[in-house]
Amino acid sequence: MNYRISNKQVFELGQVRSVSDVPFTEEERQNGMLIAISKVDNTLALYLVEIDGHKKFEVRWDDSHEIFTGWYSAWENFTWCLNIAGN
Repeated sequence: MNYRISNKQVFELGQVRSVSDVPFTEEERQNGMLIAISKVDNTLALYLVEIDGHKKFEVRWDDSHEIFTGWYSAWENFTWCLNIAGN
């Protein structure tokens, strides 16, 4: 496994149902909630963020980021980036 899960509860929840009711601390509301991070490149991470009152997933890598509404799209992008980072 080339990533580390930072928030197992949200990691598992995102796979099976909506994460809209996941509570955020004030810091997480501002910076996002870290869900998983690459072991190879610590700038590559998967976050849960709140945008306009809606929870979304965000893949961050270096100075780029991409927002996803659903878990599977975000996870596919994150794992694709992990494969690139690992090479």
